[in-house]
Amino acid sequence: MKTRRGAGGLLPGLLAMVVLSGCAPEGTASTGAAEAFHRAVSGSDMTAACALLQPHTREETARSSDDGSCESQLQKAKLTDPGKVLRTEQYGQDAFVQFENDAVFLAVSGGGWKVTAAGCRPNGEEAPYTCEVGGN
Repeated sequence: MKTRRGAGGLLPGLLAMVVLSGCAPEGTASTGAAEAFHRAVSGSDMTAACALLQPHTREETARSSDDGSCESQLQKAKLTDPGKVLRTEQYGQDAFVQFENDAVFLAVSGGGWKVTAAGCRPNGEEAPYTCEVGGN
């Protein structure tokens, strides 16, 4: 399931706050959550990966599957090795983790950081990122 992270989404707010807030250091809890998501996917533990998705994103992912399962949809997603973390930007309850080969958006949910979009790549069009998971 490819979705576009468009102008009405999280990204414009994050970009606006870059000027006001600066970047959080690498190694934050949001970075850890993004890395844990990719470890779960690469280890084929789709149940753990789905648990790391924000509830709305998990439900959206399940609805996109033929069998209504978040796990089966994540198996179909084209999520590759993200590479190393290049930077983390954290703004209040939202974060962006840029890997060498991926971008992950996160939000605080239920007391911890949860993935709202993953497998995101810049596309240079009206929607700045196209994401394999989440992103609406």
